Amino acid sequence: MTDLTLDSIASILAGIGLFFIGVKGISANMGELAGRRVRRWVTVSTGNPLLAAAVGLVSGALTQSTNAVTVILISLAKADLITIGESAPILAWSNVGTAILVMIAAVDIHVFVLALIAIVGLCFYLNLDRSAKWRPLVSTSFGIAVLFLGLELMRVASHELNAMDWAREFLAASVQAAPTALLAGIVGAVVTQSSAAISVMVLAMAAAGLLTLEQSALLVFGASIGSGIATYFMGLRISGKPRQLAILQALFKVLGVVLLLPLFFVEQAFGVPLILGVTRRLAATPPHQVALIYLACQLAAVVVQILFARAMTPLLAMLSPPSTEESLSSPRYLYADALSEPASALDLVDREQARVGALMPLYLGLVDHLDGAERTLRRESIFTVAAALAKAIGQFLEDLTDTGASRDVLESAADRTGFNGLLLEIHESLNELAQTLAQPFEDEAMRSLAENIAQGLGALLLTAEEAGRTRQADDVALLRTLTSDREGLVDGLRRRVMAAGRALSARDQESLFTVTALLERIVWLLRRYGRYLGEHAEAEAAAPEAAALGPPQPISDEASSRTPSGAD
Repeated sequence: MTDLTLDSIASILAGIGLFFIGVKGISANMGELAGRRVRRWVTVSTGNPLLAAAVGLVSGALTQSTNAVTVILISLAKADLITIGESAPILAWSNVGTAILVMIAAVDIHVFVLALIAIVGLCFYLNLDRSAKWRPLVSTSFGIAVLFLGLELMRVASHELNAMDWAREFLAASVQAAPTALLAGIVGAVVTQSSAAISVMVLAMAAAGLLTLEQSALLVFGASIGSGIATYFMGLRISGKPRQLAILQALFKVLGVVLLLPLFFVEQAFGVPLILGVTRRLAATPPHQVALIYLACQLAAVVVQILFARAMTPLLAMLSPPSTEESLSSPRYLYADALSEPASALDLVDREQARVGALMPLYLGLVDHLDGAERTLRRESIFTVAAALAKAIGQFLEDLTDTGASRDVLESAADRTGFNGLLLEIHESLNELAQTLAQPFEDEAMRSLAENIAQGLGALLLTAEEAGRTRQADDVALLRTLTSDREGLVDGLRRRVMAAGRALSARDQESLFTVTALLERIVWLLRRYGRYLGEHAEAEAAAPEAAALGPPQPISDEASSRTPSGAD
């Protein structure tokens, strides 16, 4: 093997190394530079397919990573800010956005790359890379410069290898069979986590004459399939609906290639000018032809999204069914069409808020009043579900106020909005109390207190749940009676503990203070809860006079400072 051959091989390997460094640098720093903007664009684009497509296109171009876009959408889906259907066009068009890198690589930008390296070097000399403001931009520019410098090395070395007969014959034999070429593209994309990176390398070898257009096309097809497989593997670390996004992106990529492969093989078998024929007609040089084939793969993913995204929904639910927590976090009674009937919409809100109230006894392990999946909900997930439902109810009430409803409806909606906040406060306090009671106590008196609280407060929460569910006057009256003497209840428990164990450890004394303070607050909040239900029940009972009296008054903010001591 001659020195020229060794030099060429070393140059190709060095170029590949620089190229991968550049790809990783661009993905990491572009994500930091544009991540927040992408999240903001995504939330704005929901409900508008054309805007969603534009957001996906720009996001893919900026991040140069469909995995990065998928991760952003997964985080938004976990926060219940976007649905699978709303995500589909963003996912599909983000693939098209990544084609900009391949398109640029097809152009001779040797002088531009050298100028960019000089500018980046000057930025490093001026220490702009240490500035929080400029670091992402400088680092991204450095990644771009390194990427294209590596590409230049590969191009030069590939031309040198092309002059050697044995190199051309070896490479041609390696990817001569279609399965071998597809497999090489798949493995390369799985390893690099990027179909664009493999396609740019194929582009460089095609420009040097080491690969034919047919071989290049198969490698690009395989890279797109491999990128879909890599996305699927990424989704294995999560579950439920967020994982459905990773599966959906993988299906877009793989099925897009499945649409193109029959056309490719028909063209090869019968000489009908389809993919390669059109490509040769649109572009004269191998680099541009490879870039167009890559673009065709990404556009095919968009076609799959348009034609089959809705039909894929049952398959996604089967492959990654929603978790119990995700299912329970979705409203059971609220739907968009209900907003056209404000009076009925308010009744639906009452039923959904009763669901939130029914979760309260779960913090103490009480499940007999529940049916279905709620009984299996883990304590750590109760507050997450309650908060998600409260958020959905709040959004529904906000939408209701934008429908031009009557004044009575608006006042009732404001009333329920206040009650919604009260429910969330109760859950926050119960969650904190449950966490405190779950800790091991050192003194027997504190353990006894924990048991007494669990029993007493459990009975009170079951009473509150029944009152919220039935809205019957007798049930509401019982709740208001039980919560009327909160000071005596809490003080009695506190005195019992202190009398039984005056030498409590510092840790148990801190726990005692936390538990009794939380208990006092919960009882006070439940008193407000009962008062709201009482006013609501009185308004329902006085239906003939409702027009004259108006809806129940909103919950007064007894806790403007969120401190129980100010309550009556």
